[in-house]
Amino acid sequence: MRFRLLILFVVCAVTHLAAQQLYTDTFKLAEQNEAVESDAYLLDIVSAQTMEKLAADSLDSVMVAAEMMRLDSIARELREIDSLRTVNASLALQKIEKMPAITVEKSWIKDAEEDRNDVLRAIREMKSPWRREATLMLQITQNYVTPNWYQGGSSSFAALGIAKGQVSYITDRFTWENTGEWRMGGSTVSADSLHKINTTDDLFRIYSKANLRIVPKVFTSISAEIETRLLPTFKSNSMELKSAPFSPFRFNAAFGIDYKPVKDLSISVSPVSYKVIHVADTARVTVTEYGLDEGQRTQHNIGSSVRVEYTWKPVREVSLESKFYFYTNYHHVEIDLEVNCDFIINRFMSARLMLHPRYDSSVVMNGDTHAKIQFRELLSIGFAHKFH
Repeated sequence: MRFRLLILFVVCAVTHLAAQQLYTDTFKLAEQNEAVESDAYLLDIVSAQTMEKLAADSLDSVMVAAEMMRLDSIARELREIDSLRTVNASLALQKIEKMPAITVEKSWIKDAEEDRNDVLRAIREMKSPWRREATLMLQITQNYVTPNWYQGGSSSFAALGIAKGQVSYITDRFTWENTGEWRMGGSTVSADSLHKINTTDDLFRIYSKANLRIVPKVFTSISAEIETRLLPTFKSNSMELKSAPFSPFRFNAAFGIDYKPVKDLSISVSPVSYKVIHVADTARVTVTEYGLDEGQRTQHNIGSSVRVEYTWKPVREVSLESKFYFYTNYHHVEIDLEVNCDFIINRFMSARLMLHPRYDSSVVMNGDTHAKIQFRELLSIGFAHKFH
């Protein structure tokens, strides 16, 4: 009897220990499955963010995209595995427990949050062929010197305002790009006793180009450009005008081929190009400084032209825009290069460096025997903001 009771006690003890171990294993199994599901959920979030970035065409690294897609495929495999031992083996094989790309993933989630407006705009652009963008800049330079400053000098103040807008219609075969720009700048000049403020920059320009695709990256192109002045500009210590409203007024029209080998690069070659130069105020503006003959008000030219436009953004905070224009009527040559580099400080502040050399063989200044290269440079800092 005692022997039977002893056997029954041993059986009950072994059963209780086995049940307790089973409960412990089951609880651990649930915890590990929950951890695996959390990892898979995190990978799903990262994959969704990556696909949004891909849809907006704003990924900066193909390697990061490839890594996100690899982790997404692993997550799908984890959800199909039932055995905990197989799950652990798969985790060890893929080294998911170390999460080597988790910092990259979190940074992409943060970037996606910061760029949510860009993502939403890209989604809107997918639904509509119209693209709109505007930029407003106001930059100021100020210098104050007292009359008794030991190094001498004089006080000065300069301001530059730039308003630029773009409206485009883009489809697979047809594109229509329109750009409007107005630059206005002035400065005080102590050496000029006749004018308190002189106009340093005044440009009003409208450019329109329509392209129809022939083959991939090659388009037939027709373009038109209007360029003029809206404010009077006087020569130093003189009432003689350097330029005046609509003096000069330029109109360019071109027909040819537009080649776009890569994004943000356009090379337009126009065998047929028409250019008009008009000076409205011939009484006070020297027309020979704009390539016209003495006593001439309007000049018509037919020739050929080449226009190259390129935008380069190596990082988010730096944007470089360059425009190269070449025109010849087979008697004279006009070459114009404008390079603008914007350095973004924050959402509302930026610095700009502009380099603008040009050459016109038909323009010979008073006192010169031949045409010379003209050059302008500007470095400024101030308010800048983009509107979409």
